[in-house]
Amino acid sequence: MIISISTANLYDVPFEKVLNIYKAAGYEHIELAGYWKGGEWEIGQHLKGIAPKDAISAVQKNGLKISSFHDMGGVIEDGAESIISATTYEYLEYYDFPCLVFHAPHKKGATAAWWAQYKEKAMEDLQAVKENRLICVENLFEVENYFMPLITPLDMLDFANYADVYVNADTTHYAHSKFDIVGAVKTLGNRLKTIHLSDYKKREQHVHLGKGVLDFASFFKTLDLTNIYSVCVECKIKYDPSDDRVAIESAKKAREFVERFVWQEREK
Repeated sequence: MIISISTANLYDVPFEKVLNIYKAAGYEHIELAGYWKGGEWEIGQHLKGIAPKDAISAVQKNGLKISSFHDMGGVIEDGAESIISATTYEYLEYYDFPCLVFHAPHKKGATAAWWAQYKEKAMEDLQAVKENRLICVENLFEVENYFMPLITPLDMLDFANYADVYVNADTTHYAHSKFDIVGAVKTLGNRLKTIHLSDYKKREQHVHLGKGVLDFASFFKTLDLTNIYSVCVECKIKYDPSDDRVAIESAKKAREFVERFVWQEREK
């Protein structure tokens, strides 16, 4: 099982500086989160204007390994009706990612009838990039005016079985949707392959690990670590533009938090 960290945690910090921070914090692997703009969101802003080949080159020069690529889209709209963003195809021309993580598809103003028709296209698109890599779909949470079909763990499991893909469980998203993270693990079973790990409190998402209310002790006890490909730290990292040591220490503490639980379970 791989412990990685998302580049999206420091989306407003220059990309190469983010890589340097993670390297100094002791990480070997990262999840590369691509730049995406659509709907009402813009994500991964530090990669805006950076060509995919240059982003890959920066990671390789730094000596980090890429455990997965995170397609940050998922909004289905006119002119962009695939669950797979155009940028993802560009990245795939330059790097053979072992794992791709996609946001669950959602559409503004849509209904259940839209999803009943669209899920076949979603399945076909995911299969088209599957080849010999792991494909995971990430749970999201309710967004006003959007139809979000894969909120519950059971709905996500049904789609994963239908599309023959796997699930990326985001702990803060499940908590925000009022689903118990331990129950989600039990429901998803062997379809759960990757995890975005962050804490949660008082409707605040992506809280630094150990600073919220989630029961990670029970969560890791319930996980079958032999079935998990990666646990990715996807929480808020403290950052001080005048002192990189602040971010390095924050990222290091997050890594040590995960490692402590993993070691405990492996020693049993």
